[in-house]
Amino acid sequence: MASSVGYKRKIALVIGINHYSIDSLQYCENDATDLAITLKRIDFKISLDLNCDLIKFQNKIDTFIATIEPDDLVLFYFAGYGAQNDDENYLLPSDYNYRGHERDYIVNNGINVQHIMNKIKEKKCRSTIYLFDCFRFKTGTKGSTSKQGLLSINTPAETLIVFACAPGTILPDETKNNNNGCFIENLLKHISTSDKDIEELMMNVAGDINRQTKGFQLPYQRSSLTDKVYLKKSNNQGKIILF
Repeated sequence: MASSVGYKRKIALVIGINHYSIDSLQYCENDATDLAITLKRIDFKISLDLNCDLIKFQNKIDTFIATIEPDDLVLFYFAGYGAQNDDENYLLPSDYNYRGHERDYIVNNGINVQHIMNKIKEKKCRSTIYLFDCFRFKTGTKGSTSKQGLLSINTPAETLIVFACAPGTILPDETKNNNNGCFIENLLKHISTSDKDIEELMMNVAGDINRQTKGFQLPYQRSSLTDKVYLKKSNNQGKIILF
């Protein structure tokens, strides 16, 4: 039977982008902000950024990773556009504005997911959770010319990776509650539950989304966690710092 893990700190980098040079989205800022507020309430130290361009996005990642310590629980969330290119996944900053050959452009103007994961892996933190909520396209458009959605990702040790929907698919940027995308709407219902293992928690979220969308959207996850991970413990009395 797996044991639970104690953490020196719980820290999160949360990024949401609505305002793109091409085809702005509508609910990513709300999703990122509401998640950050909820994580703060359950004792996460939060780094939140909205509508960051490439340079700011890169700097935010580097600054956050530099703070990671070995006994930390680390969470990374991104809401916005994501794309795949030559078997690599990319998160797109607000100033992403390709002209011509996007295959070449994205390498220098997107945020490589594997680069983020490699850098965090080097910090040897206790556990890492990635939430990729970037399988979106603006309603009424065809979206990017890149391949749709993100590719499935190999999971580093002690890591949980969650996609808002199946790899290689995308969903319209729509809401059921007039504020959030379906993934965050349902995640927020569960994420503050005390003494609930993260994998079981995400299974409950996936079930709610599947029922809400009548099978149209089903989150996908891969895990290499060897211990139970609780985002909130019933005896947790820590304080939060927002930076």
